[in-house]
Amino acid sequence: MSRNPIVPVVFLAGLLAVCWIGIGYLGSHPLAAAVAALIATCYLVGAVELLRYRQATATLVQALPSLGEAAGNLDGWLSRLQPGLRNGVRLRIEGDRVGLPAPALTPYLVGLLVLLGMLGTLLGMMATLRGTGLALESATDLDAIRSSLAAPVKGLSFAFGTSIAGVATSAALGLLSALLRRERAQAVQLLDAGIAAQLGHLSPAAQQRETFRLLQEQNALMPALVDRLQALAGTLERQQHDAGQRLQSSQQEFHLRSEAAWTQLAASLQQALREGIAQQANAVGAALQPVVDTTRAGLAGKSAQLQAAIEQAVRTQLDGLDSAVQGAASAARDSWNAAVAEQQRGNTALVDGLQQALQQFAGTFEQR
Repeated sequence: MSRNPIVPVVFLAGLLAVCWIGIGYLGSHPLAAAVAALIATCYLVGAVELLRYRQATATLVQALPSLGEAAGNLDGWLSRLQPGLRNGVRLRIEGDRVGLPAPALTPYLVGLLVLLGMLGTLLGMMATLRGTGLALESATDLDAIRSSLAAPVKGLSFAFGTSIAGVATSAALGLLSALLRRERAQAVQLLDAGIAAQLGHLSPAAQQRETFRLLQEQNALMPALVDRLQALAGTLERQQHDAGQRLQSSQQEFHLRSEAAWTQLAASLQQALREGIAQQANAVGAALQPVVDTTRAGLAGKSAQLQAAIEQAVRTQLDGLDSAVQGAASAARDSWNAAVAEQQRGNTALVDGLQQALQQFAGTFEQR
């Protein structure tokens, strides 16, 4: 707390005020001394919080000269700060205008000190009124009343002394808080100025501007890129066409060569097959000739035997058929003769019947 000399002076003034009033109450008013001690405790708690608050501000002020290092190593630079400030400072560097942490207990303690002073005043007034009432009840003459009222009236110092201690410490603590907040505000202003000067490219607005600039440059390069792509496409098309023609020519030449080679191979194979088949046929014929001669002789003998057997069987069959035909002819002749005789008898009977019928008809006709 050495940057602003007013800060230690204000702190010591508030501490001396409460200590002086409390020391004055040690022998005569224990309750007032206890209230003064409570006021001093609250004052010291607020002062400790403000001390840590100022130490955090000091770490920020000490790190500001090397703010440019945050562009390459932000985490390393933030490690120099008090842990409570790192997140808020990081957000401000990134472009979010967030407030840095502020004392939490001090505003409450400033009001509490005034209330403690008023509490001491209330307790002192109660003690004074109680003592005054007891003095008036026990006094019998004017001198006794004066002497009995002297002690309660002196007790008013207890009432107003604690009030003075509470107001003094509250004012000192409030002034300390205002001074240290101003130091923090100045440090934050320096931080914002350093961010704008050295780390402006890390802010969202700067990044948006850089992105927009890159987009504009990209849009400006697009026509040339399109022309190059079109030229490249034309070159690739020509190369593909030339390669296709060369490939087609190579394929045609390959097909012609392949066809000639296959034709020659087929002719060679055909000639080789013919020669091989002829040689194999001659060899097979020479090998099978004895077998064929033997088989032919055997077949000739068997054929003569078979022919004789067939001739004998046919002759026997023909003899049997001749006998059967003659028998059948005799039977047919007999049957025919019998049928003819039967037919003649039938015809004779029919003629006789007709004659009788005609005679009867003639007789009947004559009678009419």
